[in-house]
Amino acid sequence: MRTSSSTMIAVGSLLLLGLFAAGLFWRERQHRPTPANQPLIVYAAPTSRLPLELIATDYETETGQRVELRFGASEDILTKVRFPNATEPADLFIPADDSYIRQAREAGLAAESLPIARVHGVLLLAKTNPKGIATWADLLRDGVKVAVPNPAAAVGKLARNHLTKTGKWAALEPHAVDTGTVTEAANATKIGGVDAAIVWDAVAHAPAYKEQTVLTVPELDGVEGRVEMAVLNQTRDPEAARRFARYVAASDRGLVRFREFKFRVEENASTWADGRTADVGGTK
Repeated sequence: MRTSSSTMIAVGSLLLLGLFAAGLFWRERQHRPTPANQPLIVYAAPTSRLPLELIATDYETETGQRVELRFGASEDILTKVRFPNATEPADLFIPADDSYIRQAREAGLAAESLPIARVHGVLLLAKTNPKGIATWADLLRDGVKVAVPNPAAAVGKLARNHLTKTGKWAALEPHAVDTGTVTEAANATKIGGVDAAIVWDAVAHAPAYKEQTVLTVPELDGVEGRVEMAVLNQTRDPEAARRFARYVAASDRGLVRFREFKFRVEENASTWADGRTADVGGTK
């Protein structure tokens, strides 16, 4: 049976259309991000900003894996982890205290974590210390203002809880200025907005505040944060997330950077060579 020319043209058009569609599909597939080139998304408290920024750069240089850091108060980033962006879920979580890691575990958001360092509460005094603050009692004098991060920040929550428990908060509260994150509290002392701030020791010893006095007082002895890094269950690439967590927690990689910024790092940490083949442990 003879095929009409119009039928042949129609068939040819369908074949060309199919080839065109296949080409578009292949091109899209070639340019679609894969787990290998998707950045790892890390939600972190600003307490760890300085070492983490250097670690992320080190890691990309060493492995080619990009890392994007998203900073916020510990309670705020926990909320973001609870309600993740559907198109960009987070891979790792590093608040300023492990109490937030426990909350993430209890909510089914994380099952694995690694210890990184410890931080302690101190007073960072205003530049030149114009009020002559030398003891805790000096904070309670008329006209003295003390920056205290709000309870969404780990140091703000832990300091308030400890001072309330020890009977010190009621006297300090009239002098307290809510300043948001720990970094905002420290910056308030630098610009002269307050006379002192309750911050983590690692933050107080940052280069930005090198001209200011750091005062360790017994009233803050019980204010301690345990910094851990958790691999989130929502991660798109669990193995890549675990690999970066081990790098951060390695004694000869990430912890070197934390030491540079005066963090009291985990003493029994593995090296990167050992950590690459180890599982991330579930602790606490």
